Amino acid sequence: MAVYKFLLCVGWLITIQAFADTKMDKKESINGVSVQTGKHDGTRIYRGSITKMFPYGIQSVKNSIVNFQDRCNNSFKSRRQYTEKSVSCKYHNENLVETIVVKDIKKSGWVKETNETDRFILGRKVYNRGSFGYYELVTVHEGKDAHNKKTVSIRQKMLTDKEAKKYTNPLFNKDSAFDETIGTFTLTEVSPNETTLTYEYSAETEHWILNKEVSIPQVFASISKSINDLVKTVAAESSVLTRDLASN
Repeated sequence: MAVYKFLLCVGWLITIQAFADTKMDKKESINGVSVQTGKHDGTRIYRGSITKMFPYGIQSVKNSIVNFQDRCNNSFKSRRQYTEKSVSCKYHNENLVETIVVKDIKKSGWVKETNETDRFILGRKVYNRGSFGYYELVTVHEGKDAHNKKTVSIRQKMLTDKEAKKYTNPLFNKDSAFDETIGTFTLTEVSPNETTLTYEYSAETEHWILNKEVSIPQVFASISKSINDLVKTVAAESSVLTRDLASN
């Protein structure tokens, strides 16, 4: 059952502040995605990353990434508890039942970071031979790199129940095989119509199944597929937004 919890979470999620001295003893490249894993004491860290060039402007790519509510598995409509069952998601996500976007977050208990332009919460409900859920914090930063190129960073971090309560009144408690997960999109404007996207995902777990060597190939394959599916969705939505912008 816990293995399935991993497969649910990995499509969205995405780089953890893992232990600095962790040695990544297994590394592979699967369908363009770099995947690796290592252990620190009893904790296993999984990582995945990819870089892609998109023929779309940075604002369109950014907006496509934060379009969280348009991704789900429409065959799970009857399982929705917090969103309208009549709504159809534009993009398929195999295990995602629904996403609750909480923009009106609590104002106390946290400090705005340098270059931060947005902060909000996602409530995720997923299903795979069982129902699970968790909350994520999304932070958006905008600035320029060393070459004076415009950059955007969008970071998703899975929250503990205590952390989630700093921002909202949670509708459900965290239920995941992971202790921590972080995913980061880094966008760099190459030209008005070109954007480089780097996506990094990392997860930490002490679960006995996910710690086993025998689980690594399955986890690696799942990370690769989920990251590639995510990138395809971002590309498709960026194309739509670019066409819409051109027609206005």
